[in-house]
Amino acid sequence: MLEELIKNISKDWSTLDKNELKSYMISGSIFLELIGLVISLVLFLIVDLPTSFVINIIIGFTILTLLSAIIVYNRDYLDGKYGLFYEEYKGLSYQGVVLFFIPASIAFAFIIYPIASHQGGIYSAIGFGLAALYPAFFMFLRINVYKNENSRKLVTEDKNGNIIIEYVIGYHPAIYYIFGSLISCHLIGFSLMKVISGIAESNLDICYLIYFISSLLIVSFILSPDIANKILPFELKEKNGLTKFLIIGIILMAIMGSLFVNW
Repeated sequence: MLEELIKNISKDWSTLDKNELKSYMISGSIFLELIGLVISLVLFLIVDLPTSFVINIIIGFTILTLLSAIIVYNRDYLDGKYGLFYEEYKGLSYQGVVLFFIPASIAFAFIIYPIASHQGGIYSAIGFGLAALYPAFFMFLRINVYKNENSRKLVTEDKNGNIIIEYVIGYHPAIYYIFGSLISCHLIGFSLMKVISGIAESNLDICYLIYFISSLLIVSFILSPDIANKILPFELKEKNGLTKFLIIGIILMAIMGSLFVNW
């Protein structure tokens, strides 16, 4: 059965007709639910969380499944609106990847929520849950930045003034989403937890509010490579520039983390 599922979801869904697309959606949905069940059971056994954790994970992956199915079924509309697929070769475009980060981030939030709740209570759960959602929704609002035609084409001039067009890694959304999520959960998660608890208990420390706003700005900056590219003295569309940018992000996270500990 598993082999048949993998075979079905391995099909190029960009060319399937509506009936084939339904079969693809069903196979993909079952596969995602199985992944969610395995993840929930593994974490349940390792972290020793309450049984409600398994329910949270299953709910999260169910939402992931439903939203992903909606994206797949509305393939033609979304392709016309956002450009789901590459024109150069078969596969999802950068903006298509961004769309799938929305359901993925919701599933991630449902994983984070019970863990944070178990470790630090309801304020921690809300803070880290929202922090897990922020990168994907922010990237969706700025989806044009990650479009293939905007991010992968690098235009330069040689010594003679001739225009040179290169196709590079560009603003690869997967890299920025993963890195942005790590920083978001680290910075926004902790600071938002403190802000929420301060508001709820009527003793909000202004330092934590400033820290939260600063965290939002840093994560937003990390997820805005087009803006960073105008400020920094290197090209973020190239691998070397991207590496330097990620190092800067790590340094900013470390600095903010040390400030949080001192506060």
